[in-house]
Amino acid sequence: MSRKTQVLIVVGIVLVLGAGIAVVHSMTDKTYVKPVQAPPPGTFRPTREQLASLGVAPVQLMIFRSEQTTDGIIAYNDDTTTQVFSPYSGRVTRVVAELGALVKKGDPLMAVAASEFVQAKNNLITAHAQVTLTMASEKRQHELYLAKAGALKDWLQSKADLATAQGNLQAARNQLSILGKSEHAISVLEREARSPETNPEALVRAPVSGTIIQRQVGLGQFLQSASGGATIPVFTIGNLSTVYLIANVREVDAPLMRVGQPVEVRVMALPERVFKAKLSWVAPAIDPNTHRLQVRAVIANTDGALKPLMFANFSIITSDEANSSVGVPQSAVVYEGSDAHVFVANSDGTLAIRPIRIGRTNGNMLEVTSGLTAGEKIVTSGSIFIDRATEGS
Repeated sequence: MSRKTQVLIVVGIVLVLGAGIAVVHSMTDKTYVKPVQAPPPGTFRPTREQLASLGVAPVQLMIFRSEQTTDGIIAYNDDTTTQVFSPYSGRVTRVVAELGALVKKGDPLMAVAASEFVQAKNNLITAHAQVTLTMASEKRQHELYLAKAGALKDWLQSKADLATAQGNLQAARNQLSILGKSEHAISVLEREARSPETNPEALVRAPVSGTIIQRQVGLGQFLQSASGGATIPVFTIGNLSTVYLIANVREVDAPLMRVGQPVEVRVMALPERVFKAKLSWVAPAIDPNTHRLQVRAVIANTDGALKPLMFANFSIITSDEANSSVGVPQSAVVYEGSDAHVFVANSDGTLAIRPIRIGRTNGNMLEVTSGLTAGEKIVTSGSIFIDRATEGS
């Protein structure tokens, strides 16, 4: 082997050794990173931002009472609601009362060009004139009889004629009263009996004080009177200082319902207010269409906050017995079919699914009969977000 060849071999060995040393040195310079251990199944590790958006609070003991919850509506109080029918048939010439207006008893609601009113008024005028005439005749016949210038039978006949005329006048007054005229209004008509003009316009007045809650009449509309067969009221007047709370209870809860049981009501429009009342009526039978039992309460509504047809949530207290139990907000519970669970906040920053059993309901709080102990921290808001995140992980 020549010397040149030996030199080349030595140089090659040196280069190979140098490259190996460089690779080893490079490997020793790299920092070893320990892999992050994944949370066990059923747990979720939120980021700091996610954790900050959640509501977390310790579980507390609460007093729970036996109550049944259901949905219902606010309704008009039938005892303070009056339907107004027109006492006259005819064309509507004026509509005075507007929907939602407050009216007092006797206030005009509308005017009708009524043939019955014209006829009744004419009868009153005729009867009044007949009474005036027969009264003068009776007086004259009495004077003639006393002066022995007239016969007794003529005086007695004049007295009978006066009695008949007075009866006809009373009948005319009664007819106007049936048509809705007050005693004062009838007296005014009698004083105007000498007037040659007869105004056919008759006013329909409010029979009670309250709010116009329904109006089913328009200008120019022809109306049938109540006696003529009308079935639809032209106005409905309601006193909204009290309203009905009507709920439909499940059939399985029907045996628990009793008149006098306390009721707490919440409406979506006023979530911070709780309206309290007592059951005043329980239906005698289950509704055959819904298989639910209707119950009702009457509540004061002096400020008008409760509007008829508002949806409401009812809590009917069925027992005075109460005891201390673990309670959680409804917003903390996630349901999967008939199963329920919450998320427990662990000290290491993870959130763990915890199955629970639900007992009674008091407002927006749920009784937990098993699965949690007082003092444990749970997610009280944002549970649905965490539940979806664990499903996707």
